[in-house]
Amino acid sequence: MLSPSRSSAQAILKTVVTTASTIIQENASTSVEHKEESNDTDDSEPLKKKFKDDSETEVESSLATTTTTHVRQRLPKKRKACVSFGYCGAGYFGLQRNAKDKVHRTIEDELVEAFVKVGAIPQAHADDMSKMAFQRAARTDKGVSAVANLVSLKLVPMDNLTKLVNEQLPKQIRMFGVKRVAASFNSKNSCDARTYIYILPTYAFCPVEEITKESYRVTPEVLQLAKDVASEYLGSHNFHNFTSGKKFTDPSARRHILTINIADPYIREDVEFTTITIKGQSFMLHQIRKMISLIIAIVRGIASRDTIQRAYNADKIDIPKAPPLGLVLQKLHYDRYDKKFGNDGQHDALTWNEVENEVNNFKEETIIPHIVKREIADKSYPFFCIYENMFKWLAFLPCHHFDQLLPFYPPGAYTGVGRGLYLLQQQQGKSAKLDEEDDDNGVEE
Repeated sequence: MLSPSRSSAQAILKTVVTTASTIIQENASTSVEHKEESNDTDDSEPLKKKFKDDSETEVESSLATTTTTHVRQRLPKKRKACVSFGYCGAGYFGLQRNAKDKVHRTIEDELVEAFVKVGAIPQAHADDMSKMAFQRAARTDKGVSAVANLVSLKLVPMDNLTKLVNEQLPKQIRMFGVKRVAASFNSKNSCDARTYIYILPTYAFCPVEEITKESYRVTPEVLQLAKDVASEYLGSHNFHNFTSGKKFTDPSARRHILTINIADPYIREDVEFTTITIKGQSFMLHQIRKMISLIIAIVRGIASRDTIQRAYNADKIDIPKAPPLGLVLQKLHYDRYDKKFGNDGQHDALTWNEVENEVNNFKEETIIPHIVKREIADKSYPFFCIYENMFKWLAFLPCHHFDQLLPFYPPGAYTGVGRGLYLLQQQQGKSAKLDEEDDDNGVEE
């Protein structure tokens, strides 16, 4: 028989169990009722996962379309293309652009900024030109002009791109056209040959014994001598003496000259001029200007006739640079590319015959008048600016000896003013040494 306290505890436990059971049954009943009500509302469709309603989907789709359209407007698809353009190099620090240099303006600065303004390239590509696969066919120095140079890059296809770009360019820089090219095209590496011209007054050939005047007229004999001298450049040679920083053993110093011609004289502003045309596979820095300089020195009688052949040897020869004013890039040749891609139905040949008249007009109206003016009219430049034109440069030509450069002989130490300055320096050095010896003897005494 249980005690009263134990029976009381059992009674309490039984009450708790009964209450809990009742609550569980009520919850189960409520869940069944909710499920039945849910089935009653849509008996025709099975249960589905919860999705966003149609209005939300339409709004998000609209936003996505708007965003995509906006991105396409900002970054449209670009195509590999090449651009033909010409320029007069006066007032610019050469062709090649340095995006970090904001002081020295170049031709490419003007060209790239024009592309950005018309929307052909984004500003980010202008800041980092490698992003648009930018490559120039031929780099020109300060003061050098080009009738038709070429760059390859990725551009946004645009109607009337040439007209739009020219509206943003100064008059001394003109874009002639744009053509789509193969993805593998590189304006520099794909170029088979380059043709340069050098425009100079014929008084540059005046013999050194005569007084150089603008009224000078070259004789047939002197002109023939200049042609014979120029012909010694034809073929493959080691041109290490015609550039800077190249050693005789450097394989890249060997270049091939295809043709070289000197035109018959012509008159401009009562001064006689001639044009030297040189076509080669490629040229090094300052190469053509040094080639012209040596032709002039030999014809004038300052350098010996065998200097060109000696310059192909290992010895370093003193050869100055001719003024950049008369040097002009005339034409680029893409014969192999045109043969492979010119008639494939997708690309055009890079001959630019369709703009030949426009190119010639730019040459005759902009480039040549500038050269003639600087050679004739601009005599007000300081005389120490020896590279401003041919007349001033010729006065300093005898300072160079066109002979072997020895370690103890600086350039220009053999003849003319250069030799005089060298001897003066040597005499001053000897006098100073004698003074030092006298002082030392006095101290010893």
